[in-house]
Amino acid sequence: MATGNFNMDDPAKQEQIRRGPHEYIATAGKHGTYVPRPFKQQEYPKMLGKYPRPEIKDFLNVNGVEIPPAIARERYEEAFKRWDDLMTASVVHNKTQEVQWLKENAA
Repeated sequence: MATGNFNMDDPAKQEQIRRGPHEYIATAGKHGTYVPRPFKQQEYPKMLGKYPRPEIKDFLNVNGVEIPPAIARERYEEAFKRWDDLMTASVVHNKTQEVQWLKENAA
């Protein structure tokens, strides 16, 4: 059995309405209409950290010596957690926090 709305000619249009920034306006009669809302780019919150993400390949071989996969995986997970904490700490929610973060993390 097929599912979906057969009242629309284009199912892609229906999906765009379902997922997009639309507002339902009730009208006289049985069905209302969906009106697209304009997209407004938000400046905040944003992530200021530009730290490179750790990769597992960097932990499998150290100075030409192969590291056992279990140990390499453990070290990778620790490094990934540190990276994730740094990136989360670099999220700012307004201009004041952004200026403060940039001052504290100036190179």
